[in-house]
Amino acid sequence: MRVWIDQDLCTGDGLCIDHCPDVFVLLEDGIAYVVEGRQPLNDPGGSESLAQVAPRNAVGVIHAAEACPGECIFLEADVIEADPSVVEVADLIDDLDDLIDEAAA
Repeated sequence: MRVWIDQDLCTGDGLCIDHCPDVFVLLEDGIAYVVEGRQPLNDPGGSESLAQVAPRNAVGVIHAAEACPGECIFLEADVIEADPSVVEVADLIDDLDDLIDEAAA
């Protein structure tokens, strides 16, 4: 998961820091920014400042986004490729469902 903050929407309440201080920080301007590797990403502070979220912080980041009064925290999910064996089993189940439907008709 990756996260960024739209500073134009940030109200500076700091609730994000309460939920996940490892990922969010308030700078001197009173606006929240994301942090990656202990470095605030504030240049220019928009979607170009995506921070990778460590798995241990994912729940806190989600809660921060939900609680944010300015609705300025944006999350991007990582795309995970499915295990081919899982896809094959799902296809078999779909085929079996089709057969059952045909037999019932």
